[in-house]
Amino acid sequence: MASKTVEDVLFPGINVRVEGVSDFSGILVVEAVSTASPGRCPNCRKQARRVHSTYQPSLDERPLGARRVIVRLRVRWYFCDRGSCSRTTFVEQVPGLSARYRRSSIGLAGWLRSIATELGGRPAARLCRRLRLTAGRTRLLSC
Repeated sequence: MASKTVEDVLFPGINVRVEGVSDFSGILVVEAVSTASPGRCPNCRKQARRVHSTYQPSLDERPLGARRVIVRLRVRWYFCDRGSCSRTTFVEQVPGLSARYRRSSIGLAGWLRSIATELGGRPAARLCRRLRLTAGRTRLLSC
């Protein structure tokens, strides 16, 4: 039987490599790096060829047991080389994990959307506190 890696447990089928996991007072901080192929410009859809720099957003992720999980995901910032494109740089998104302008993972956003749909503002916020999810009623209503 093949042993599972940390990536298989935390991010099944997602192109990331886990570089470290730290536990700070009940909060798991996962340091991860994108291993996906170069991203495409969100405007013109041309595949990137040149890396500008790297960027490390922090994403809230679904809890693991009683622990809150934060993913510090290092992604690449690319140049868009198409002259007719209005965008000069863009950040890659990791399919299945990150989305533009999001502070939480796609998985956690799905959980929050389901909770908000079923319960509404304040009751959903109370449930989130019990589940150790950081989401107030206004954030839940905007999911």
